[in-house]
Amino acid sequence: MVREITVVPDFTPGFVEVGGRIPKFQYSRSLRQELDEGNLTLGRCLDLLKCMLFIRNLEEMIRELRENRGKYGPIKFLYGGASHLSIGQEAVSTGCIAAIGQDDCITSSHRGHGDSLAKGYFAIKAMDRPDLVELITQDEKLRDYLGLKTDLKNHEELMEEALKLHLFRAIAELFGKEAGYCRGRGGGMHIADFSKGHLGANAIVGGSLGMAVGAAFASRILEDNRVVICFAGDGAFNNGIAHEAMNMATMAQFTNGLMDKKFGIPTIFAVVNNQYGMTGQQRGEVTGIEFLAERGFGYNKEGMHAEIVNGMDVLAIHDATARAVELARQGKGPVLLEFWCSRYKGHSLSDRLDKAENETYRTLKELKEWQKIDPLKTFSHKLMKEKILDEKILRKLEKEARERNERMAAKAAEASSPDPKTMYFGLFSSTSSSQVPSQFRDTPVLKKPDFLNRDPEVEITYREAVIEAFFEEMKRDRRVILWGEDIADYGGAFGATRGLLEIMGRDRIFNTAISEAAIVGSGLGAAMRGLRPVVEIMYIDFILLAMDQVGNQAAKWKYMSGGQPTIPLTIRTTIGGGKGYAGQHSQSLEAVLPHFPGLKIAMPSDAYEAKGLLKAAIRDDNPVIIIEHQNLYRHPLGKSRVPKEDYLIPLGKAKIKRKIDTAKNGSRVTIIAWSFMVPLAMKAAEELAREGIEAEVIDLRTLYPLDIETLVKSVQKTNRAVVVHQAVRCMGFGAEVTAQLQEKAFDYLDGPIIRVAAPNTPPPSAPVLEKAFLPDEKDIMEAVKGLM
Repeated sequence: MVREITVVPDFTPGFVEVGGRIPKFQYSRSLRQELDEGNLTLGRCLDLLKCMLFIRNLEEMIRELRENRGKYGPIKFLYGGASHLSIGQEAVSTGCIAAIGQDDCITSSHRGHGDSLAKGYFAIKAMDRPDLVELITQDEKLRDYLGLKTDLKNHEELMEEALKLHLFRAIAELFGKEAGYCRGRGGGMHIADFSKGHLGANAIVGGSLGMAVGAAFASRILEDNRVVICFAGDGAFNNGIAHEAMNMATMAQFTNGLMDKKFGIPTIFAVVNNQYGMTGQQRGEVTGIEFLAERGFGYNKEGMHAEIVNGMDVLAIHDATARAVELARQGKGPVLLEFWCSRYKGHSLSDRLDKAENETYRTLKELKEWQKIDPLKTFSHKLMKEKILDEKILRKLEKEARERNERMAAKAAEASSPDPKTMYFGLFSSTSSSQVPSQFRDTPVLKKPDFLNRDPEVEITYREAVIEAFFEEMKRDRRVILWGEDIADYGGAFGATRGLLEIMGRDRIFNTAISEAAIVGSGLGAAMRGLRPVVEIMYIDFILLAMDQVGNQAAKWKYMSGGQPTIPLTIRTTIGGGKGYAGQHSQSLEAVLPHFPGLKIAMPSDAYEAKGLLKAAIRDDNPVIIIEHQNLYRHPLGKSRVPKEDYLIPLGKAKIKRKIDTAKNGSRVTIIAWSFMVPLAMKAAEELAREGIEAEVIDLRTLYPLDIETLVKSVQKTNRAVVVHQAVRCMGFGAEVTAQLQEKAFDYLDGPIIRVAAPNTPPPSAPVLEKAFLPDEKDIMEAVKGLM
């Protein structure tokens, strides 16, 4: 936040020498050259200007609504949403998206209104008449509300009707209306339109970078020739996920022959460098480099084909992006483009710089220097120089853009708000992969696994059951792909993927760097693009490194997008204990996860459960977290008979592992447990039975959805309940189970619900302390007897 260092526009061509040469502001072509060589048409030139006007008018609308206390043109509307405006940056959104195809994808940022508008604008411009008619008429109620017509309209007029619809839905989302792109669930910082390849804007700085890598990885697998542009600001590229994502995108195994397919990840990282994060200045204050593109050579020998581009010149942006797209489609990605530009407003509208007295982190003089090269003005002058338009036509275009925005804003202000009764709409998909599309079925294997010949009457280990589940699902569906740390050649830290590399090949299971955030984020992006990824976080202790991607991204993306995508993502992780690994490798953190609506969480207790729950998770069209227990992988307590034929265990249905005999008299209790605590509860129940206490043991199986009905029915028979978990007592998931039972079975309880849990300390290392820390069957028996 320094006024001492003034960043004025200086686009002197050159190269940055850092491990290699990075072109800097090299574009010097005239508009006439672009036209003569057929790189642009007259129509496309006008579209570049119209799109920038399209964006500028929406952003100015937000400014006017805020500054004029809800007054904008003919409407009065108290706008209460975010105000992160991209005024001054319109050329970046326009030039980049004009250079990609209708089916290509983007991810965006909290300052992403322009990206959203440009993606829709050029998608509409690429549509033929039938597609336009279908777009306009697919929602007849909305078509009639907006007064849109398709009859007797020529192609140009249909595009205008479609642009009105697009603009209305964008404004409606900003205004929190049901007709918005995300049905008012996401707002301006999370706007998305999956039908046009806009995978969503992100209010978490850098939050979409992992997704962009995963979405492009899906293009690599699906071979659909799509590229993904990842728009994010200079601040985002100083975030940890930026390093993880770019490192993952440049992994050598994608191109060096280690995998059968040699094809680089087709992600274009678009650094929208407007010089300031919120207020931190990229050059001279919060980094040690002149240009963020210099980091490209830290990731591969090509320097990610990095280039520094004049972000105020829509032609330079279009040219650089078109070349980047060509590289990406050839399998030479990823590409790193840094667009130097300026936002004319502050971080938000509360951050003002209208006069010298407002100066905090940048000077008014600096802002005015950037305003002299306003991309709309400079490109208009180029168009007039080439006689493509004159002052009169320019004023006409400006007037049309303003009037269109005012009309759609008026319609959006009057549109219906979401019904609170639909609060849960879009939280989960109700579908699963019951049928595999023909092109993904029955994938070949490199080696026939030995376990195909096993005797189903002989018990197998928990670990073996996990491997079988993976094999069956990977063979069934080519979209099921595994990645994570050390899971390929080594087979995972606990051997739970051992042998799969030899069976399925490295294109189906591969290692990543130690990059938990990118592992989860890329899984999310791939899932949204049609794959069914399974990603592994080795220990649940490490999931904290990925919690933004788990809780802010995977859990929320469907809901914030108004229910648009399906997200068939499975995240595997483990809990442990009893091995002396102490507080960073032995925690049971499962209670952290259900606090994020949008996730399903399962914790299998034996081999049968492990296989059935994992297969169900992979086929589910929602993010599912499978938490396996390290101590069950090879332990006799985890072994069970496991069918060879296909079976699934429904997510959200608990299992009564030990039923009570209601005909017997005597004391009764319900013991509720999950994961490794289930076999311990079973042992305790058998001992209690010898002492005349009948215990019904319930394996919760899934923490969310929570099958409270099964628990209530059991308590109605036993009138007592004990909840057992390995996690610490304070805020453990047992507290939620206890609260719900208290609410729904209070009249049947003869005493308080007791929790058996670990003490409220980190797991200790010393054997004597760890033994005292971990709950066991004796603790369960003591709790039950105390309750009696």
